[in-house]
Amino acid sequence: MAEPGPLPPSRDPAPAEAGADFLTFVRRRPVYLAGYLIVGAVVAMAVVAPLLPLRSPVDANAGVYLVAPSLAYPMGTDTAGLDIFSRVLHAPRVDLAIALFSTLLAALVGGLLGALLGLWDGRPGLKGLVAILAMRLSDIVQAFPVFALALVLVAVLGQGVPSIVLAIGIVNIPVYLRLMRTQTLTIRTQPYFEAATLAGAGDAYALARHVVPNALAVLLAQVAGGIGAAVLLTAGLSFIGAGVRAPTPEWGGMIANGFQNVITGQWWPSVFPGLALALTIFGFSAIGASIEAWCNPRERTRTSRREWAAFVAAHRSRRSADARPGAATP
Repeated sequence: MAEPGPLPPSRDPAPAEAGADFLTFVRRRPVYLAGYLIVGAVVAMAVVAPLLPLRSPVDANAGVYLVAPSLAYPMGTDTAGLDIFSRVLHAPRVDLAIALFSTLLAALVGGLLGALLGLWDGRPGLKGLVAILAMRLSDIVQAFPVFALALVLVAVLGQGVPSIVLAIGIVNIPVYLRLMRTQTLTIRTQPYFEAATLAGAGDAYALARHVVPNALAVLLAQVAGGIGAAVLLTAGLSFIGAGVRAPTPEWGGMIANGFQNVITGQWWPSVFPGLALALTIFGFSAIGASIEAWCNPRERTRTSRREWAAFVAAHRSRRSADARPGAATP
């Protein structure tokens, strides 16, 4: 009887042997794959919604107030007679735009400041003092609830999409600042960075050559999850009336407009936009988690359950074939 074969390596073959096969990594993990599919569907909705033959998302239909879901109105209508299906499909244009631009603002400003503070940490003179004061200011900002701080900024800047983008971006700057500072401090301990420092490399060279390339994947993971958090924050501001103004389709405003009717049995004005909001947040969170897991060598090289099941089935089949009478013994 043949000896049992070696156990499969606890890693995905493609990443281990062929390099960074990120698509294979995601495909073998259903939760991550679902996140990409959901986000892809939401982005497609935002792009193609104006091209579809839908009812207007802002023009009310007289006499069809709080109509239950039907063939004519797949998701029903709200208290103003607006088609919920059309509004749900158009809402990502606003929500994703605000979330994307506010997150990019926070990532660019916070990431650059965090990298510089990481390089200046512990230095004598003005740069070291700036690093200390900036971190104390970041601690103060993060002591306040994000939603409350964003609400105050919107009240100061004025209601409107640009103000919402700026407010959400500002309150999230400390998140990326601390992340990039931590990554930079870790990179500073590496031999290649110390060698570059001894060779006289300046801050600009260190950022471009060492910090950004080595911290980019971690930053992208935070950005992906941050977009989902920004979508939630946008919806929260609209829910209390401080965000996108009606009748512009926006998930948070739609939930606020319909949640009072749930008690009387008209659940559809708030449930459908709430479901779309929850799926979108889950999708971006899954994307961020997939990038974070890919950056973790232990998680990236972990053998999936499907691979273990295939190996066990093949091994049992091989042993059964070898155990048959007359089977050749190597």
